[in-house]
Amino acid sequence: MNSAIVAITTDIGAEGRVMEAFCQMPSVKECYMVYGVYDILVKVQAPSEDEMSTAIIAVRDMPGVRSTLTLVVCKEHKK
Repeated sequence: MNSAIVAITTDIGAEGRVMEAFCQMPSVKECYMVYGVYDILVKVQAPSEDEMSTAIIAVRDMPGVRSTLTLVVCKEHKK
């Protein structure tokens, strides 16, 4: 399974609407509203690189998204 963490900056006041839209996307497994440089963090998972690319593009193209920073996960550890 391919995973990525995407840090998102939204238009002012769009955080809630954008986060709700991300929660409806099947490839978004976790979604957090945060304070700081970014407004939202999402964890995206997809079974293939092509599907991961499609999911990340969908995140970037979401109305209200101003900018993104994508971190591709190379190794995951869960407690």
